Amino acid sequence: MSGLFKVLVGMICSWPGMAVLGQQDGTPGAESGGIVFANQSCRYVIGADGTNRALVDLATGQDYLRHAPVAAVARARIAGQWHDAASAAADGDRITLGFTGTPATVTVDVKSRPRYFIVEVLAVGGEMEELQFVNLPLTLGGSLDEPFAACALALNLQTNVPGIPGPSSRLAASCVPRFGLVGAAVAVVACSTPQMRDVLKEVVSAAGTLPKSPLGGPWAMDASINRASYLFANPTEQNVDEIIRTVQSVGFNQVQIHGGRGTYRFGDCLPNPNLYPQGVASIKAVIDRLHEAGIYAGMHPYAFFLDKATAWVTPVPDPGLASDAIFTLAADLSADAETVPVREGTAAMSTITGFFVRNSVTLRIGDELITYSGLSQEPPYAFTRCTRGALGTTASDHAADAKVYHLKECFGLFVPDPDSPLFIKVVEANADFFNACGFDTIYLDALDGEDTLGGRENSWHYGSKFVWELWRRLARPAAMEYSTFHHHLWLLRSRHGAWDHPTRAHQQFIDQHVAANRVNDRMFLPSNLGWWAFKTWQPPQAEPTFPDDIEYWCVKALGTDAGLSLQGYNPALPGHQRLAAIVKHYETLRHAGHFSEDVKVKLREPGAQFALEQAAADRWQFRPVHTVQQRVRGTDGGSDRWIAHNPHASQVPTLRIEALMAAESYDAEAAVTLADFADANEFSERASAPSVTAGLQSVTEDGSMYGRLTAVNAGKERRGTWASFKKTFTPPLNLATHQGLGVWIRGDGKGEVLNFQLQSPSHITQARAERYVVVDFEGWRYFDLIELDADRYTEYSWPYYGGYHVYRELVQHQAIESLTIWCNHLPPEDSIAVDLRPIRAVPLVAARLVNPRLTIGGGAVEFPVQIESGQYLEVDSTGASRLYGPAGEPLGEVQPVGALPRFERGENEVEFTSQGPPAPASRARVTIFSRGEPFR
Repeated sequence: MSGLFKVLVGMICSWPGMAVLGQQDGTPGAESGGIVFANQSCRYVIGADGTNRALVDLATGQDYLRHAPVAAVARARIAGQWHDAASAAADGDRITLGFTGTPATVTVDVKSRPRYFIVEVLAVGGEMEELQFVNLPLTLGGSLDEPFAACALALNLQTNVPGIPGPSSRLAASCVPRFGLVGAAVAVVACSTPQMRDVLKEVVSAAGTLPKSPLGGPWAMDASINRASYLFANPTEQNVDEIIRTVQSVGFNQVQIHGGRGTYRFGDCLPNPNLYPQGVASIKAVIDRLHEAGIYAGMHPYAFFLDKATAWVTPVPDPGLASDAIFTLAADLSADAETVPVREGTAAMSTITGFFVRNSVTLRIGDELITYSGLSQEPPYAFTRCTRGALGTTASDHAADAKVYHLKECFGLFVPDPDSPLFIKVVEANADFFNACGFDTIYLDALDGEDTLGGRENSWHYGSKFVWELWRRLARPAAMEYSTFHHHLWLLRSRHGAWDHPTRAHQQFIDQHVAANRVNDRMFLPSNLGWWAFKTWQPPQAEPTFPDDIEYWCVKALGTDAGLSLQGYNPALPGHQRLAAIVKHYETLRHAGHFSEDVKVKLREPGAQFALEQAAADRWQFRPVHTVQQRVRGTDGGSDRWIAHNPHASQVPTLRIEALMAAESYDAEAAVTLADFADANEFSERASAPSVTAGLQSVTEDGSMYGRLTAVNAGKERRGTWASFKKTFTPPLNLATHQGLGVWIRGDGKGEVLNFQLQSPSHITQARAERYVVVDFEGWRYFDLIELDADRYTEYSWPYYGGYHVYRELVQHQAIESLTIWCNHLPPEDSIAVDLRPIRAVPLVAARLVNPRLTIGGGAVEFPVQIESGQYLEVDSTGASRLYGPAGEPLGEVQPVGALPRFERGENEVEFTSQGPPAPASRARVTIFSRGEPFR
């Protein structure tokens, strides 16, 4: 018997000090008559009936097995049906399992190590489609706060383990015939929670089958490079010194060189000769210079994807290019034929492509590539409107019965067959490039396209295979990241949390990002809070990043000790310089460990804003900041007057006044009617929450046609009480010059929210353009809906994903496919009824605020200035006022007329006016900032 491993059958009650056993979930004596595996940390017991009996922490005697419902130790899927283990017989270190309703058997070997077990499949009797050879549900919550923890770690690429290594609530491991049943193996770790990372280091170090990185997996928290912050840039031999200064201006210590035709090609990593005339030697010279300046260099390829200009595609395509369908040529094909006839049906084929769409319009026949733009999906089947000799290949004659391969594509790139020599060639090209150039880190972008390799069900295997094969060929360890994450990738992952930046509602998006990063501690990985960008004003969908947005980002990074990453920084722009100075200040303090953990706990509170200030020469402190923001739509008697709360002491606040875009009038000749409600079936797609009954009918009143939206909420809560009415435009509408909405609403004053949502075809973008109206009024009121309301998305519960779709992606106004009217937040056990006049798309126009005036309580201040759309005025508590342009560039000082009013503690009446022309009505966003007492 190996190590401390013991197998005991029917002898449990003889163990010293174990008179009362297995009392978890009210199941006394659960260990009686079982097969026991023990080591220094725990005891795991299996019943002779093939069920789990106990998982006991030897230090405390606590059983952490979840006993109800009873769980089989293993399961086999045979002919589409799952069969639970029904018997278990031990022979030394081996256990043979039988299964319910089938003669199939499985033999596993269980070996003990001081603080973990290894379970390996030795033999399988009978045909199986899938074998789950570890199945262990626990009462643990999978938290670092618990005294005991358990997890499973796959020991090879035959073994699929759900979840990322770290404290878990259920342990499972499975295998499939495609990658081999026999030989599948997993380490089962069960130990005190503080020991888990060290135990995982033991497992990885002892396993000859696993890649081991001193910068990844269980070692990731130990490497300082993993908390570095990086800037995306394209350094060349000509500009590398300038790039170094740029990196240093934000306090960063890494440059990320993104691949693509502009720098180095995806797939073969061929450098762009215009930037790097000496090829790899030029890039190496650049990276050597970065290293001299103490800056790391990051490689950023699109994983295994292939540019269509690589030698594997043109002039002779490699037979290893992956395909998702194979057809048979139905007749001889001449070199000039524009129709490719095939014997098999083409119903599953499509001509729709897009960046995220898993589809190509490319065929391979022999050494020729052919693209098509049409399909014959009824007999005789064919690909039509073809371009022969596509992508630089040679058009040729082909004989009937030749194979026609439909190539895979995603992100506009081809894919290698993962079981072909081409797959390894791509691995080698990327590894050779990393080694020759001297990179320090790799971000494998586009790895989330791994499902293109062998199907979604096998993506865990093939994506991991690429990463592992790449790692084995690296000359030195790399800090690694990827655009996807699953179990096997953890071993080499160095940090986690790089997201694409939002284009609006920046602070709300940061809160969601920080919340998602909390899981990184459980996975023993440092966090990254990027990729961020300095954004400028691009109405109506993209909002600028103001200094308070950037400070909020930096505060949360400091509070969580997360590295940053940044795109879109142009040091030549004064507005960017101003934001970069904020970032550098925070990065310096973060790396210096200037603030205590108590301060960091406050900083990472969701929604909590803070301002950094200097208390002494080397002492810094924070003040809490409260923000009140109001969007003003002219002098409508509603939005121009509001109540602003100040939780802090009475003070003179700081201000920001933004001039927004305006819209042409509802009755303008150029307006486009999107819905007139003349047809009751105009909004044909309808849905609602379970407690909601809703309708949208056409109503004629006083000779006018309205849409009447009614809904009844039978529940006792407002949250999540939604209904939707969707109209689809076929073909999509071109609203590129009509990006605002004009909506007349007759309200009922019950506080429900309406959402007028535009979408483009999903293969173009997944964006949802949210525009909300709260019906807190009665009678008719007009709304010009221009900016998107992503910042309010989480105030309500919607039945669709927010994330990138709401915060980042842009609706393409030149292709608007649908208008959906949503109602939500309905009064409990009550009904609503609102009327809508025809909904119109209206052109946007620039406007100006003239001599804006702000009144707070009894005091008022006026600013003698004209603020054009896109410009904004910042006012500090001393009255110093400066006007900025759309790119954040300073335009000049403004002298206020009158003293700034005080912002009293509690509720304050606020009014905003402007002397601009009546049409178009000027629109503004007013932000009032107040500060609390300092702390450090």
